[in-house]
Amino acid sequence: MKINPITNPNILRSYQAAKPAKEETKVASGRDQVIFSKEALSFSKALTEAKEELEFRTPEEKAHIANIKDAVQKGEYRVSSEDIADKILSSILGSR
Repeated sequence: MKINPITNPNILRSYQAAKPAKEETKVASGRDQVIFSKEALSFSKALTEAKEELEFRTPEEKAHIANIKDAVQKGEYRVSSEDIADKILSSILGSR
């Protein structure tokens, strides 16, 4: 299959002339606008609530959380597969 190049330079000129005109109208409108999705707003709200909840923790809970966070960052945090399986089964069966 052979594709022939565009030989009519007027086609290219008309396309190039029309393109900047559209960009100019966008710039002339003034301001940019940002619209957040419902999911993004929901996530932001949940994150804010989680941060606020952390502020009401006892000093012991905060220390425990800090220790876990440090272990995760260092790659030293380990959870046994039995513990994971127990939590999964208990959430499915609604027990424990």
